[in-house]
Amino acid sequence: MSTSEPYLKKHVLICIGESCGPQHGAAVRSALKTELRARNIRQFYRDGECTCLGLCRDGVNAVIWPEGTYLAGVTPSDIPRLVDYLEGKSAPLTDLVGRASEKIEIKKQSKK
Repeated sequence: MSTSEPYLKKHVLICIGESCGPQHGAAVRSALKTELRARNIRQFYRDGECTCLGLCRDGVNAVIWPEGTYLAGVTPSDIPRLVDYLEGKSAPLTDLVGRASEKIEIKKQSKK
């Protein structure tokens, strides 16, 4: 790796806060960590956790950094295709991104 390359390609933060935690946020993060290790790519793509992304309710939320893609309603069964996306092997996760976009719009409207 050259010095101009980033330390990590992408970092996925999984919410485990008051709303997402009881909806199995820790299980989603564990599934992500397991999948990254199984593919031997955890040195490039990392899992992390946060306590709130401000998109509460309706499933576990996540964000992919540094691209800033928000995901909503993530389940452990979504993890293989999420990792495929991280590696550039699949199309964007339109269903998960769409759910997050809807939540973001609702939040924006409530602030007006």
